[in-house]
Amino acid sequence: MDQNELLTILAIGLVLLGAIVPTISLDVVALLAIAVLVVGGVLEPNEAVAGFGNTTLIIVGAMFILADALQRTGAAQGVVQLVERVSGKGQRYLLFALLPLVMVLSGIMNNTGVVVLMLPLLIAAGQEVNISPSRLLLPLSYASITGGTLTLVGTTTTLLVDGMVRQAGLPGLGFFEILPMGLAFCIVALVYLVLVGPPLLPNRTGLVTPMTSETVREYMTEVFLTKRSKILGLTPAELPAALKKIRLLQVVRGEETHFPPFRELRFEPDDMLIVKAPPEQIVALVQRPGVMGPQDKVGGDARVLGVDLSLAEVMVAPHSRLDGQSVIESRLRDRFGVVVLAVLRYGSHLRENLGRVSLRVGDILLVQGEPDDIQRLARNERDLVLLGGTPLRPKKRTKAPLAIGVVGGTLLLSAAGVLPLAVAVLLASIIVVVGGCLTSSQAYRSIDLKILVVLGCMLGVGYAASETGLAARVANALVAVAEPLGPRGILAAIYLTTAILTELVTNAGTAAIMIPIAVKAAESADVSHKPFVFAVALAASCSFLTPVGYQTNLLVYGPGGYRLQDYLRLGMPLVIVFLLLATWLLPVVYPF
Repeated sequence: MDQNELLTILAIGLVLLGAIVPTISLDVVALLAIAVLVVGGVLEPNEAVAGFGNTTLIIVGAMFILADALQRTGAAQGVVQLVERVSGKGQRYLLFALLPLVMVLSGIMNNTGVVVLMLPLLIAAGQEVNISPSRLLLPLSYASITGGTLTLVGTTTTLLVDGMVRQAGLPGLGFFEILPMGLAFCIVALVYLVLVGPPLLPNRTGLVTPMTSETVREYMTEVFLTKRSKILGLTPAELPAALKKIRLLQVVRGEETHFPPFRELRFEPDDMLIVKAPPEQIVALVQRPGVMGPQDKVGGDARVLGVDLSLAEVMVAPHSRLDGQSVIESRLRDRFGVVVLAVLRYGSHLRENLGRVSLRVGDILLVQGEPDDIQRLARNERDLVLLGGTPLRPKKRTKAPLAIGVVGGTLLLSAAGVLPLAVAVLLASIIVVVGGCLTSSQAYRSIDLKILVVLGCMLGVGYAASETGLAARVANALVAVAEPLGPRGILAAIYLTTAILTELVTNAGTAAIMIPIAVKAAESADVSHKPFVFAVALAASCSFLTPVGYQTNLLVYGPGGYRLQDYLRLGMPLVIVFLLLATWLLPVVYPF
């Protein structure tokens, strides 16, 4: 193995590290990987940045704009009436009515956008008939993932695969070329999730429940005592009866932290109390004289929490500008008049100083403010998603027919070969802005630059894997192992390797690594590259086994109160069935 191959392995390793370690920004690591390839002499500078000139990035950026236009105009919210009609008939009726619509929407919209759109709706529908979010949200995620395999634009993964195939000098993927396999996957997933899935799903209280519910759920937060507090001098055991439901976890006094049992510890001014309690008890505590909430401590003049204020749970949305900002830096109190009382992440309460908590996509915030302030907060350019309540009415519903007509007509023109896909979606994105479906600034904000940077870098990494011979080396090893089983055995090995890798790495990263290997494997076996390319596209897209394998899985993790074993229990049979289905059907649809 020569130096160029070793440097390429190092670059791929950096991408893997960025995908696995949540504190490392994947886009930064992807750029570092490209820098390693250039500095090491593996790629010329123009070869390294060639991916950023690929039409795939134009298509992905334009599809972000079109998806946002559909959301802002409410074009995709016609499902509300359907959900209201069937929600009273039980879980299976609700899933059977909703999941096909989710799959179709995911075929033309960004999967994550579909889940963000449907998440509050499905939670509210379940609450009406006392169905726990844990019984509904994971099927929602799986349906959106599977629906993304219906068309070329259903997910950025298939678009990246198309770009890499064209970069290799091979014919690209047609708009509906993946449809037969995607349709088969969707039918199998629908039957499985509706008929087999319900017994495998937990009936668990999620982190999001109605504020009027009798279900007890607790949040962790911090409060501070001032000289005016009436509990100064008391021990935890002597707290008033009204505060008995509050669990005291820590008392921080200067540089010293006290843990239970507190024995003779008595409260003093400037003590910070780490407590865990139901939201109402947290509010009752902060309302007491001389007790300040976390935002009162760090945010300047204290706001009096009156009885007319409301509680709400909001989630940090994908592509949110709050991602990476601390609670203080988000300035939610200054901008919207709401106070952040607690932050929940991946089902656990954060113990660090609340004001310094760096927010991430999927975090759930318990906030308090006037009802109008909370509504304004939820309308904040989709930075935050209001959970457990009625979805906000789109401001531009009259523009919905235009958005639907432009998106549908554009995709049909592209599918018919009248216009190249990149040209079609670019023109469509201009029309929806000129037509008033969204403003130009909203269009720019809808584009996730991090994803575009990662895709551009991944195209460069994939090119390096192919040009250095690393892909051919790995492909020959796979062919040597699976050759006794024939082309189908090699195909199964490619699909299985991709399916395992996509649970550890981003879908784009997996596709970038596996497409060169799949193409070389097809050459070694002297068969068509098509079934192998589509095997990678399907396996990289269908991530069901972990919360972090796909962003939609992460978004439902907290609201559904899920654990890792829930993903394994529901997702593993689906992965196995898809592997068998792909191994049998791919050579039928795309002959060797």
